[in-house]
Amino acid sequence: MKRTAIAFSVSLIAALPAAALAQTEHDSHHPAQAPAVTGQAPVSPQPKPGMSGMPEQGQAMMQAMSPECMKAMQQMMQGGMMQGMMVLPNPAGAASADKDLPDFTQAYLDAMDTMQAPMMKGVMADDADTAFVQGMIPHHQSAIDMARVVQKYGDDPETKQWAERIIAAQEGEIAEMTAWLKEKGGSAPLTFGQTRGTTWSADEGGNTLSAIDLATGSVTTVPLPVSPHNVDLTPDGGSLLAVGTPASGDHATGGHDHADTAAAAGLLAVIDVNDRSKPVATVEVGAHPAHVVADRKGRAFVSLSGDNVVAVVDLASLKVIDRIETGTAPHGLRLSPEGTELYVANVDDGSVSVIDTASLAEAARIPAGMAPVQVGFTPDGTKVYVSLRDENRVAVIDRASRKVEGKIDVGPGPIQLAVTPDGKLVYIANQGPEASPNDTVSVIDTATGKVVNTLKTGFGAHGVSASADGAFVFVTNTADDSVSVIDARRQEVVGTVPVGDRPNGIVYGAAN
Repeated sequence: MKRTAIAFSVSLIAALPAAALAQTEHDSHHPAQAPAVTGQAPVSPQPKPGMSGMPEQGQAMMQAMSPECMKAMQQMMQGGMMQGMMVLPNPAGAASADKDLPDFTQAYLDAMDTMQAPMMKGVMADDADTAFVQGMIPHHQSAIDMARVVQKYGDDPETKQWAERIIAAQEGEIAEMTAWLKEKGGSAPLTFGQTRGTTWSADEGGNTLSAIDLATGSVTTVPLPVSPHNVDLTPDGGSLLAVGTPASGDHATGGHDHADTAAAAGLLAVIDVNDRSKPVATVEVGAHPAHVVADRKGRAFVSLSGDNVVAVVDLASLKVIDRIETGTAPHGLRLSPEGTELYVANVDDGSVSVIDTASLAEAARIPAGMAPVQVGFTPDGTKVYVSLRDENRVAVIDRASRKVEGKIDVGPGPIQLAVTPDGKLVYIANQGPEASPNDTVSVIDTATGKVVNTLKTGFGAHGVSASADGAFVFVTNTADDSVSVIDARRQEVVGTVPVGDRPNGIVYGAAN
């Protein structure tokens, strides 16, 4: 319990005058007098040097602060955290991890650090009511994140009960305030709590990638020599892989019938996530590349809808080392959790190819249904979900028998899908026809095999990716040039992020 006082002390000290804090920091390094150690608290504690000008409650708090708590406060001030809370938003990560701090203390600091920028942005609204609501939403989210920290690390049943009540109350108020903002024609500030990392959308119409920084909510655009249809990350998170036709081409009108048009030379672009100025390299792979995935052996697998093959690229030599025959118009593809098999959705012949990644050969071809577009494995690798665009259904393949064991009705024109990290839910983007794009995501409960929710996104819902912690799901909206953000715990679309032209594929990458 003693150490948890650090986090609560921070929330109080944010209101203290900056000058007083600065003086306190100075005095902590240059004390006028060493504090006496006694076994009994003094009846009338005297303010510590440097506390003049502080409110009484601030003086009392600082007086009672333990040495380790003071150390944490000093580190935050040195890193700019406290100044940022009182003046301007601080860059992400200002309160950097310290090996001397317990994990739970760092988690509390991270929760508060994440609150700063959206809260400061929120209170800059044009009227007092909106500023209050927009500022309180990230404030409440920070309280929720801190409550989850004590649920994870705490050992006192009473504090865990408080945390449970705080989460329920704050989530309820966030929902009320968000609804109020929508009625006023405004939007709630988008916050991701303690979920960090970057979400990348492949902006097929703009020849760009859009990077959404979850720590700050900011969006940056990366130009490409490719009209990217799909994007993925290498397992180590160090490289982005984007596939599509050359940027000079006119592939951006979209669709999933790549093989119906004349063959076009396709490229795999390799981008260093830490240096996004230009691709490290481009590799010519074949006709109409659709999707790409990479394994832990340094290989990238690219589905070529125009060639009816999957190209295998060695990422060290940046050369195509093999071409594996599939069904007609291979499109979405995913590796099994253990990496031994690659499942490929073949749009035009209604099948799913099973590729053995050791032999680099097709081991089986499973009839799935009309126009399979994408596949997704459960985390345990026992089931594979397949979106069937022209049936408005999702097929469920039993991996052991390699047979479809059932189909589930979803929305119109299901395209990409993602299984949550815990394996409990599948999110399917229903794009609908090009003439009348749909704006929904169907949510399937894997235990019951039923749709348990349908969420409104933007029009042309297409790509789907989930954060590693399962807290958020991201959906590209091809017709709206945006990414919808779904809070998985609340099962609610909590924000929309403008990105580049006609965003298609999407991938989440954890913070390195």
